[in-house]
Amino acid sequence: MTLLEELNSLGVNTAEGLSRVMDDSDLYDMMLGMFLDSVQSNPIAPEEFAGDLEPVITKVHALKGVAGNLSLTPVFNGYNKTLELLRSGEAETAKREFESLLPAQEAIICCIKKHKGL
Repeated sequence: MTLLEELNSLGVNTAEGLSRVMDDSDLYDMMLGMFLDSVQSNPIAPEEFAGDLEPVITKVHALKGVAGNLSLTPVFNGYNKTLELLRSGEAETAKREFESLLPAQEAIICCIKKHKGL
């Protein structure tokens, strides 16, 4: 199975993601690597959902944007809902939503790493 086929099987809309980069598969592939870098450079710990929410809102917003640009639909939807809940002051519910998106994100990350040989 190719990278795109496997991503599609995980709920990623690769056709939409590719259309955003004018069907340049090399650019899309490079941006998938940027998604990995973004997740690693913006780690979010569950305890961040307590106290000052601005830092976690910033991180969630950034990851939502990267996921949206690539049409990583399951991850984008989870980050979008998490962000809405955070902005509404529903930190505990946002934390649960965030935790529920992590398995989909991990599956996508593992897929990308496997196909990139990482």
